Amino acid sequence: MDSLPEGKRKAELGLSNNKDIAIQSILGIRIKCFRSLKEQSLILGEHVTVLSGRNGTMKTSLMGLLAHPFSSDATDAFGTDLKTPLQEVFKLSPEFDTDDYLYDMTLRTGSGDVLAEPVSIYRVKDNTNRHRIVVSGSEKGDGNFVYNTSFLNLKRLFPLVDTKAAPTTDRTIRLSALEAADLKDFYERIFPSSDYEAFVPVHQKKVKSTFALAGATARYDWHSISSGEDNLGAIFNRLIGFQRVFAAGQTTGNGILCIDEFESSLHPVAQLRLFDYLYRWSARYKVQIVISTHSLHLIQDLYLTHSANLAAGRIVINFVSKSSARGGNFPILQNPDYELAYKELTLSSPAKVAAARKVRVFCEDEHAIHFAKRLVRSQDVLAAVDFHSSMDPEGGKVGTSWPALRKLCVEYPLLLEGSLALFDADVGQSELAKVPNPDLYLVLPDPDSFAIERRMVVFIIGLDNGDAFFTKFGRERDAFLADFKAADIKSLSRPDVANPEKTPIARCKAWADSDKAAFKKYVTYYCEHSGLREAFRAAFVEKINKINRQHGLPTIA
Repeated sequence: MDSLPEGKRKAELGLSNNKDIAIQSILGIRIKCFRSLKEQSLILGEHVTVLSGRNGTMKTSLMGLLAHPFSSDATDAFGTDLKTPLQEVFKLSPEFDTDDYLYDMTLRTGSGDVLAEPVSIYRVKDNTNRHRIVVSGSEKGDGNFVYNTSFLNLKRLFPLVDTKAAPTTDRTIRLSALEAADLKDFYERIFPSSDYEAFVPVHQKKVKSTFALAGATARYDWHSISSGEDNLGAIFNRLIGFQRVFAAGQTTGNGILCIDEFESSLHPVAQLRLFDYLYRWSARYKVQIVISTHSLHLIQDLYLTHSANLAAGRIVINFVSKSSARGGNFPILQNPDYELAYKELTLSSPAKVAAARKVRVFCEDEHAIHFAKRLVRSQDVLAAVDFHSSMDPEGGKVGTSWPALRKLCVEYPLLLEGSLALFDADVGQSELAKVPNPDLYLVLPDPDSFAIERRMVVFIIGLDNGDAFFTKFGRERDAFLADFKAADIKSLSRPDVANPEKTPIARCKAWADSDKAAFKKYVTYYCEHSGLREAFRAAFVEKINKINRQHGLPTIA
């Protein structure tokens, strides 16, 4: 659904000159026609906008359309203007770009109105055979808006060894003490290290503008910085430009920063750290950040940890879909389901990938496994896990005691890497408190901390003779009571059965083992009526997804 507001022309809002319009934020662009794109909208987040999709879906071109209809007198730390000429983003072909292109730039003005002004791109055949770009029209007051913009393309990633860049002696290129502290903090947050003490500006006009490690304490210099460090320096250079023109208490927007191929040269963890840094920076300096990425790791993290920001519009994911395109008109989907995004980028179903890997889940016995499965119930979730009731299935031993499971969690956590221990509810919290990593285990639910075998005895004893349970299974209550006595349960009063000193768990297990097939049916019935299912399934899926994320695997719904 297209949620981009329609907006009004500036004449309708009583505005006369684009250069005088105060901009609070850019809401997006509505494309009437651009190359193969027809009637598509790109919607911006309040702070960060993510563009994703397969190669060849015009993500970079979309950022160019967004960032170019603006002018600015501001510059970055190296003196480069904070504006984005369209030709620096992509080239228009005199042979193939022969149609007239048109889209609306939609923004919120400083007074809160929604303004939508047309941007036209058309080829002038006579004399120049070049393309002309017109914002609003050709009348007085038309032309570019005044707003800071910057587009960081893949040139920032040119290896230093392939350029003539070197530390500059230009004294105008310098950072203040506060800016230098910001640069140090920026590097340390993305690449935690104690090596970052001082930096030197490294520059080659129109090719390389970055900051590199320097100083007496450095273990290497600008010749040897990694491509990731080089990338950070290039990004920080632009951040400083926006910071310098931001005024304390400013209520209007401060511009747009576009970063193409955001994840390039960055480790997955560094990608998340950089994203989080830029998200906070965007809110502080009122700069909307737009990134393009193919990083599933980043996209997955956005859905899992930024769900509130996605729902509130602070972050928007625009997924350019190739699978549902017709004639090259790629639908731009706002915040699609993660499964769709995963399929688009990998051509695989996330559920199938997770199922192929399978997270191992260790339970105390077969009854606990059945109980867990009936609580989870979802076949997609169950397909992604593999239950075990023995740590040594080849040894013929059935079941694993809770002390043995806990010992693994406490003393040998590496043996449980990529796995989950599932304890019965009667294992005390004081015992589990000794496990240093709570991600390694989960406890089966019960309102009174009973194991499922004890719970079923207490549950059945507490039912009236005419309860639907006995009708369903065609047995009277007294028949069950007789079975309990046959299992040597000494007292059939609910308080006595609930008391482990008066009724050892072994007696309840003996009854459950006397007819395992029937017991499973009773547990299934209990799960359907217990009200425990939703909370447990949510907690179980959260644990499994955390394991999958740690191993770079897709999550499950």
